[in-house]
Amino acid sequence: MVNSKKDRRYRIISTFFVVLPTTFVMSVLSSITDGVLAENWIGELFKSWFFSLPIVYACVLLLLPVANKITSKIFNRKVDS
Repeated sequence: MVNSKKDRRYRIISTFFVVLPTTFVMSVLSSITDGVLAENWIGELFKSWFFSLPIVYACVLLLLPVANKITSKIFNRKVDS
């Protein structure tokens, strides 16, 4: 590894840009299915997004290395990190 700190920072930021739109889409779908489309649906949408974003981000950062290890074992490949 040339610069593992730089690679780690890249992965964290890259993960953020995957989690950000994913949580937004899930918040929108959750708001629509819950029937919140009333007076303050935009406020409820952003409140839902605000609470789900850090939870999903932490879960993805914790579970992604585990998923990579399991996948590498299934395909008998070496894990990069």
